[in-house]
Amino acid sequence: MSERFDVVVVGARCAGSPLAALLARRGLRVAVVERATFPRDTLSTHTFQAQALAFLARLGVAEKIVAAGATLVGRVDFRQEDFKFTEAFPQRPGDIGGTTSIRRHLLDPILAEAAAEAGAELRMGTKVTGLVHERGRVAGVRIEREGAQSTLLARVLVGADGRSSTVAGLVGARKYNVTANERFAYWSFFEGATPGPDPAFVLHRWGERFVVALPADSGLHQAMVMPELRMLPSFRADLEGSYMEHMRACEPVAEILSGARRVGKIFGMVRWECYFREAAGRGWVLVGDSGHFKDPCAGQGIQDAFRQAEALAPVIARALEGSDEAADQALAEWGAWRDWDAVGHYWLANDMGKAGAAPAPVVELGRWLLERGQLDELVDVFSHRSLPSEVITPPRLIAAVARLLARPGGDRRGLLRQLGPLVAENARRQRLNRWPVYATADAANGASASDGQVAAATPQ
Repeated sequence: MSERFDVVVVGARCAGSPLAALLARRGLRVAVVERATFPRDTLSTHTFQAQALAFLARLGVAEKIVAAGATLVGRVDFRQEDFKFTEAFPQRPGDIGGTTSIRRHLLDPILAEAAAEAGAELRMGTKVTGLVHERGRVAGVRIEREGAQSTLLARVLVGADGRSSTVAGLVGARKYNVTANERFAYWSFFEGATPGPDPAFVLHRWGERFVVALPADSGLHQAMVMPELRMLPSFRADLEGSYMEHMRACEPVAEILSGARRVGKIFGMVRWECYFREAAGRGWVLVGDSGHFKDPCAGQGIQDAFRQAEALAPVIARALEGSDEAADQALAEWGAWRDWDAVGHYWLANDMGKAGAAPAPVVELGRWLLERGQLDELVDVFSHRSLPSEVITPPRLIAAVARLLARPGGDRRGLLRQLGPLVAENARRQRLNRWPVYATADAANGASASDGQVAAATPQ
């Protein structure tokens, strides 16, 4: 048995469901295939910023997010080594907040419901078992649900099924510019926290420490720690104690959670790859984590998924008005846009996730922006409203180095030892942006997927 649609979307989470909703609202016939049944949790940092919140408002689900208990946080408490500031998130017309955290077993059903209300057909608890080809072009998928098999045909197949994407594996999309993690992450939730009437999103990185915390949904508070990878064996030897000690080393988080009780499990990600995958081919396109994944320390994944879905929807709608060849060309052009749009934040997240202290020139640049009253530029980077290359520019870094060299008692030799690798790494990345380095076939098809885990530590 087969059914025909304009678009089949595989994956109903943060990339797939919003895309399906936007396409269905344009009058297209859309099917969404999802292996899981909702509500169901998934490994996620749960956090997204102002631009993502504004998108949810445009999608028409912001009120449901708030009704689910999400707290719209208006301030950021930032630390990078000895540079610190607390600042309101810059807001633009259409914004409803600076950032939030909502657990995925609450968020994902809201997004899937929006797709269904728009007219998309949801096939939950359904797995993709293969592709359908017509004239050398992907023309649909074979699916299985409760032992019954059928075929969904479409002119465009969208892979929105995450890092271990079935669609990416079936079409042979290659990974490129792959980087490995230098930190690992554990996070959990607390009840009885006291963040105050104007809570902040805390992001502190200093020395070997990295702590992120903010109010979550349902009156909970989320705290995530990201130690250096070399610490993993000792950290796991006493997971509960190590997690709490690392978290309490961050003064504002320790104060907020001083009388709180941890609830639920400790979630963890210990091994992952960051990558781009080939974004599109004949009859197919990848969106969200299926096509691109950056270091989670920057908390950009959900926002990326929304951003890409909103940009891709009109491209698909217009592409379906023309020939198959024109549609494939349009999807390829969208893929080039995705790379351009994501690459600066990709390398920024890579830098944030590196082991060791932040480079002194970068820290000094932040201090220079604070003195000039231009911190909004830096904060806007995390909402993807300015590019890292527009804020962390070579002239500004040179000026930061000059300031440091002019400062009495500074470690000039140490500074110059940092500067050389920074210049070399920037040159290497510029080459990779122009001439990507592709992973092996096994890695491209997901054989080197990240090691995620849920730790069963007992709540305090």
